[in-house]
Amino acid sequence: MTKKGDNQSYGFLLQGGILAFAGILVRFIGMLYRIPLTHIIGDRGNSLYDSAYSAYSIILIISSYSLPVAVSKLIAAKNSKKEYVNVNRIFKVALLYAVVIGLLATIICYAFAPWLVKADGAVPVLRVLAPVIFFSAILGTFRGLFQGQGSMIPTSLSQIFEQLFNAFVSIAAAYILVRPFVLNDPDDLLPSRGAMGSTLGTGAGVLAGLAFVVFIYFFYRPTFIKRTKKGQKASVDSYSTILKAIILTVTPMVLSATLYNVSPFIDNYMIYAVMEKLGYAQPDIQSMHGIYTGKYLLMVNIPVAIANALSSAMIPSIAAAKAQGDGNGILSKAQLTIKVTMWIAVPCTVGLAVLGAPFIQIIFGTSPAYPKLAGQLLMFGSSFVLFFAFSTVTNAILQATDYLNLPVIHSCIALVIHTILAYVLLKVFDWNVWGLMVSTVVFALVLCILNYSSLKSKLGFRLEWKKTFLKPIISSAIMGIMCWGGYYVVHYFTKSNLAGFIVGFILGVITYFVAMFLFDGIKEEELNSLPKGYLIVRMLKKLHLLE
Repeated sequence: MTKKGDNQSYGFLLQGGILAFAGILVRFIGMLYRIPLTHIIGDRGNSLYDSAYSAYSIILIISSYSLPVAVSKLIAAKNSKKEYVNVNRIFKVALLYAVVIGLLATIICYAFAPWLVKADGAVPVLRVLAPVIFFSAILGTFRGLFQGQGSMIPTSLSQIFEQLFNAFVSIAAAYILVRPFVLNDPDDLLPSRGAMGSTLGTGAGVLAGLAFVVFIYFFYRPTFIKRTKKGQKASVDSYSTILKAIILTVTPMVLSATLYNVSPFIDNYMIYAVMEKLGYAQPDIQSMHGIYTGKYLLMVNIPVAIANALSSAMIPSIAAAKAQGDGNGILSKAQLTIKVTMWIAVPCTVGLAVLGAPFIQIIFGTSPAYPKLAGQLLMFGSSFVLFFAFSTVTNAILQATDYLNLPVIHSCIALVIHTILAYVLLKVFDWNVWGLMVSTVVFALVLCILNYSSLKSKLGFRLEWKKTFLKPIISSAIMGIMCWGGYYVVHYFTKSNLAGFIVGFILGVITYFVAMFLFDGIKEEELNSLPKGYLIVRMLKKLHLLE
């Protein structure tokens, strides 16, 4: 049985599990709605949307993307000391900061759209996205408030509401803007119209998420006010002190996140500039780029959502442990988060390499221009999942322990290597989107090496290599053989891509978990820390996979 103290120490992982589940559900919804959307706007429309979205993302990151993490970190530290007046003040200052910065960023994004994207068709798409930055900043502040209280449920539910509205409005708006003009509009305008429809969904989703968290806040507000009125024993921080703390916390996170996420923006700009000079026509560039962003990156980022979720849940917990001087608590929580992330990232990496091609064909069909490109990118580029997940979690650990400058330095080094490599592969070797894929994987790998090196030197952190990597890799290798065998045997006899995939997937999932338990790769208390984990434990005990 798991001791009470153990359950408490694993509580942050429970919250991370909730957020991870929501993240996976959100990505799954995102994948589902991209299927009809891709059929409406095509690979070229996907390219224009992603070109605009990458520029929008950079401005969002610079302005307010790190607000939830920064606010949750500051609030968690004050909560651990029962400084509830300061918690209230942090939220007020952060909200004002979000309004001012969000409005300024929206104006900049709209005005400078022609200079932020290379493809002309992406300019109106970016301008439709511009107002979303303002509302995203406010939404992020509310999410940071709840995460700082140790509750990931409001954030998780708001993400689900956001994605549902995004999916519905994106499909409807794209259809309305494309369908009536199919016969009358020049072909080059249709992808841009479709991409603009998709961005309307992004805005609708953010507004839905904001409405939900504000609704929850008004239920929570009486308790919030009651706690604040009781006062606090410690001195009350001035608003200027809090603003300074927010800026000092946000700025390194912004720099790190910007460098961490600027590579898609650079890639999108570079591929158009370089490939046009090499003689590629814009429709061909848009088709290849749309496959890369709308299919390859979409698929590999689904499991990465788990790392993002666990990182978001971990930061307040580690920040609180640091505020209390609990060095062992920091290391144990970091160790557990990395292990759980790798237990998922490793089999996802193998699974995408083995079954990625048939899965892409099932959900998106065959691309008329480049029928095998998406599957081949997944087969050879699935390692991005493993490297990016590890780098995301280690990045969060460094931030949570106040080593805010190190992720900035690491991201800068990785970005320089990525940019040079991408340019050489595009310009010199003419690898088109393959050059982007290879350089993106290298970017994540460099971050892994640098982040782990800093964790060892600054925190004395040591990975449990056997349990974190070796057992999942062996189990995933066995899983990959079963996936491959199941798929090709069924496909050979039935000629059905879908039937082969389903059998291969089910065999793979069962094989991986059975292998992990047989190799003693997962403990009972670690399962109990997950949402509804006790049900998994009960089932495994009946199967005699756990004692």
